[in-house]
Formats: sequence, structure tokens, C-alpha cells
Amino acid sequence: MTENHTLALIAGRPGPLRDSLVALLTTIPCIEYVSQADDMLSVMRLVTETCLDVVLLDARLPGDRDWTALRKIKARSPRTQCIVLADSGQQQWEARAAGADAALLKGFPARRLVAIIESLLCSPGV
Repeated sequence: MTENHTLALIAGRPGPLRDSLVALLTTIPCIEYVSQADDMLSVMRLVTETCLDVVLLDARLPGDRDWTALRKIKARSPRTQCIVLADSGQQQWEARAAGADAALLKGFPARRLVAIIESLLCSPGV
């Protein structure tokens, strides 16, 4: 891993899943800071105001049923890596079609998410 430090955003409803994701992301050495957002309005504000490196986006986040926010994030900040946490294979497919860099079905092993984030952000040359 490199000495790059990244800024992460977890976009999801408050609760055990989001709390667990915060705890998990803070264990990844290249992640310096983890922010949180409850809705798409907050996500878009943070994307506009901050140079985020990675966004973990819960597919059930209120305010975006047609993946418009994901497309806006990628248009506004193409280098921001977007990882969608999907409830179904259909959502997984839709997220990838909308520009997600990765889409995981909820229930995935934590080590898989860590490996994806490390491959997207922490590898040499990134």
C-alpha cells in the first residue's frame, strides 16, 4: 500500500450496517477520514464541497430511485470510486450500468469489501 490517504463517504441510513461500515473503513490504512450522509441531498452537497475518493452508496438511500445521483457523482468527480451496496441482482446490474465502479450484494464478506477498496484506492500507482 502507498502513503496516499483517502477520504471516504458512506451514504446510507443510520443504523447497524452504516455503523459497521464506518468501523470497517477506519481499519483500512489508506483511508484517512470517513464521513457519513443520510440522504442524496447530503451526498451531493459533500461531493460538491469535498474531494472524495470513495463513496459507499446504499441502494435504498432515500431520494434516488433511478440512479441519477450516482451518475451526477461520476460526472462531477470522475475519479471518485463509487461502490454500491445492493439488495438484489437487479440493483447490482442497474448500479453498474449507471457507472458504479463496484456493486456488491448486501451480506458480502467484509474482507471482500476491503479487498475492493484496497484495489481501487490503495494500490501502488493509484
